[in-house]
Amino acid sequence: MSPLLLLACVHPTPPAAGGCEEPPTPEPFDATAAWDELEEALREVYAYLEREDLDVEGLLARTRERATAAPDAASFRAIALHATYAFTDPHLLVGPLTDDDANVWPTSGDLALTWDEGHLVVVDVRSDSSAAAAGIRPGAELVTADGQPARDRIEALWDGLVPDPSPAQWAYAATVVANGRRTGTRTLGWGDGSTTVLDNPRDLARAVSERPPLDKRVVDGVCVIRFHNSLGRDETIGAFDEAVTGCDGVVIDLRNTPSGGNTDVARAIIGHFVDEPRPYQVHEIPAVERQTTVPRHFVEYAFPRAPRIPGRLAVLGGRWTGSMGEGLVIGLQAAAGARTFGTGLADLLGALYTFELERSDAVLELGGEALFRVDGLPREDFVPDVVFEAGEPLGGADPVEEAALAWVRTPPSAPR
Repeated sequence: MSPLLLLACVHPTPPAAGGCEEPPTPEPFDATAAWDELEEALREVYAYLEREDLDVEGLLARTRERATAAPDAASFRAIALHATYAFTDPHLLVGPLTDDDANVWPTSGDLALTWDEGHLVVVDVRSDSSAAAAGIRPGAELVTADGQPARDRIEALWDGLVPDPSPAQWAYAATVVANGRRTGTRTLGWGDGSTTVLDNPRDLARAVSERPPLDKRVVDGVCVIRFHNSLGRDETIGAFDEAVTGCDGVVIDLRNTPSGGNTDVARAIIGHFVDEPRPYQVHEIPAVERQTTVPRHFVEYAFPRAPRIPGRLAVLGGRWTGSMGEGLVIGLQAAAGARTFGTGLADLLGALYTFELERSDAVLELGGEALFRVDGLPREDFVPDVVFEAGEPLGGADPVEEAALAWVRTPPSAPR
């Protein structure tokens, strides 16, 4: 028999009768359809679309013009991500993120900056970070980032989509730029002429995630309990139950909870400080009203849990108190009568929703529920009872904790 030349066809499914078939050609990227899908999700679900501090329609129009001209999905995602920075909302982003994207604030960040009459100024430095170890302190002026003027890096972050930035947008973008990209070190230049090379703050985020959920100290009879970014871990409930048992007077330190968590953990913590079911947070879902004209609000309650802890309760919050950490600060104040100490919080807007966008293979994250204190104050407008300009313990000093301890030790009959 003469040898035969055999030609093999490889098919993901059996071929139809008639022999080999060419695999289907991928559909070309449709940037207009991709934008329509993203914008529809944003308009229907994002709880913070109506903004007095931002020309949302102008921003969306500029982004649409750029995004619909994107040649591929990667370029489209990058344009959409640049637009999210205009909202100054860490909960709003378009992924999946690449190594060249900016670190996610506040989880992977160790510097917080503000805009002070044209100057980009550090207002807080995360404790235990490379920035703190390098001696960077509040008041330092950022001039350059990785060899480029800091303002140029900020403009690149906005990618031409924010033509008239507000002070809040400058501050947020400066913070993002100062915390570097998702890989590599950062080289930051300061107003005094010095230059600092810093580790990537993602390394600190990874290290924190490997710690036990919390630690406890007893200072002059007062229990000080500090959480380590663990409000989303179920084991935190048992760890807190054990730590708080036997305490009479407590300081809860939430300054290291940048990644938020879940309400199960929060309600478990609050439950030790209430005698009856108490409201601690209000939710509003604008998407329901947008679709049906019927408002959707609900109040979340914390229920008593044993043991009931007596004595005064102080809560510490700061710029690395994010999402559920913020909810726990306002919840302990509302439900348990806690006195709060620290700076403004991280302002992660709303409860996080995630959408997979089929047209662009992107992932949209946004706040789908607006959150409020029980008296109606928006969570992002919360101000502690005792306010500090900087909230992190640096160089062995911790004025925020010291003030909280002094208040907890004060007899209840004394003036607050």
